[in-house]
Amino acid sequence: MVYEKLDKLRADVERLKAKIEDDKAKLRTAEIRLKEAENSQILADVGALNLTPEQLAQFLQLAASGQLPTTPQASTPATTTSSYTSKNDYEDESEENEDED
Repeated sequence: MVYEKLDKLRADVERLKAKIEDDKAKLRTAEIRLKEAENSQILADVGALNLTPEQLAQFLQLAASGQLPTTPQASTPATTTSSYTSKNDYEDESEENEDED
C-alpha cells in the first residue's frame, strides 16, 4: 500500500514534467510568432514612410541620437511638412525636370 502511493506520486511528477516541457515548447512557439509579427509590423511601418535606404539610415541615426524634433500632437496642424524627403518627392522632381526639356 505504501508503495502504491509512492508509484502514484512518481507518476504525477513525471506527468507534470511532461506538461512543463509541453508548455515550454508552446511558449517558444508563441515567442517566435510574436517576434515574426513584430518584424512584420516594423517592415510595414517603415515601408509606409516611402524613404530610400539612405533616408531611412539617416532617420534611424537621428532617432538613436535623440535628435529628432518633437512636436506636441495637439498643436500640430494636419498640413505639417517634414524635413525628410520621401522617394516619391524625388520622383516628382525628376518628372518636373523632364517637362522642362
